[in-house]
Amino acid sequence: MSMSGSAMARIVGIQTIVQFVIDFSASLIVARLLSPHEIGAFSIALAAVVIAATLRSAGVNMFLIAAPKLDRPMVRTALGMAMLTSFAFALLIFLAAPAIAGFYREPVIADVLRIVTLSYLMAPYQVLSHGLLTRALRFKTILVATLAGAAAGAATSVGLAYAGWGSIAMAYGSVVNGAVALGLSVLARPPDFVWRPALSNWRSISSFTGWVLGGVLLGQVGPRLNELFVGRSLGIAPAAFLDRAEMLPRMLWNYAAPPVLSILSPLVAHELRSGIDAHATLLVRMRLFGCIFSPILIGIATQSAPILIGLYGWQWQASIAPAPWLCIAAAITGQFVVLNASLSGLGKARELFLLGLAEQTARIAMLAMLSWTNIVLVAVGTIGVSLVYAAAAIRLGISLGLFSLRDMLASLVPSVAICAVVGLAGLAIDLTRGGGIPDQPIIAVLEAAGLLALVWLG
Repeated sequence: MSMSGSAMARIVGIQTIVQFVIDFSASLIVARLLSPHEIGAFSIALAAVVIAATLRSAGVNMFLIAAPKLDRPMVRTALGMAMLTSFAFALLIFLAAPAIAGFYREPVIADVLRIVTLSYLMAPYQVLSHGLLTRALRFKTILVATLAGAAAGAATSVGLAYAGWGSIAMAYGSVVNGAVALGLSVLARPPDFVWRPALSNWRSISSFTGWVLGGVLLGQVGPRLNELFVGRSLGIAPAAFLDRAEMLPRMLWNYAAPPVLSILSPLVAHELRSGIDAHATLLVRMRLFGCIFSPILIGIATQSAPILIGLYGWQWQASIAPAPWLCIAAAITGQFVVLNASLSGLGKARELFLLGLAEQTARIAMLAMLSWTNIVLVAVGTIGVSLVYAAAAIRLGISLGLFSLRDMLASLVPSVAICAVVGLAGLAIDLTRGGGIPDQPIIAVLEAAGLLALVWLG
């Protein structure tokens, strides 16, 4: 990675660490102030609108980042398309909120949905400013806006939860987060930023954004399908327990992976505009990412019981059993996340959509068979979904000439070997302390993390 890429990684890394501290601290406090049922109601409401949340941007964010050339009419059209879809979905969700709440037999979901739609009114300018800042590689500005929004949203959620607002607390927190981040990013807006929308170039932009939008939609809605299916078939509380178990791999992807992934797409796009062959570094980046992040997920899988109880409390014991399987599934998928980000930068929107379609088709088939049983079997089923995704990703890379099957398998060997060693070490640690949940779970997690880090380094 070039010096500019290293500098960007440091900036995004600082942002990620600080945001993790803010969001994670808030989630710990809220998890102890609210019941599993209240948290489950918010999670299901969020899952129910994730499709519209993705569509509201009309896919323009990736267009603004990856387009070879941009002019003012194109930027205005991107804003117009984002406004059209965002406002339409805000109205649709506002009107449909009672029906969605009735489907899940939980009235508070309607209130959460209507509050969250406020963020849809801010989305067009938020998408525009973020896309233009990312294209210009102005990650310091994004850092300030993102962290200020996260701090304001966390303070709002914790304060309202303490005051007894229940699920509504997190809904207002998400709105405040977006409002503060938007305000600061608009104040530091790049020169290409516009206020007045248009639709004059919608045909040329939609030809690009259609596939991007479909791919992003699949990537966003897929992880939430677990909660939607389980929430309907088994109830709100089981959905909350599954969501809490999914928090373990989600924390890593939401907070540890972004220092690499959030800069990779714009960096690859920048390399292409500069005439650099981005294909040459793909396998190197994939191997490094797999050797770092997948073993961490395996280590978390072996220590999921003390992590969950130590962080969220004893009321979340039902989340322990599915957690290791979800971490293993995420470790398998994680091997190919860099490929996803690189394909975005290369402009392979159609191929990304087809890859996501294969994964989510497998997920729906798995949930149709297992969501009526229990959350542990659903978690086990996610491993099969990850294997389908891995096979489809390898086939896609070969068909595009990005690598050969032999080269890909060779690049996976170090990561698989490290994961195996870390997994065995984690199981040995668990057996040594007698299994079960330690009396001091946080101390046990810290001790295990230190030992597993030594094993990983070795």
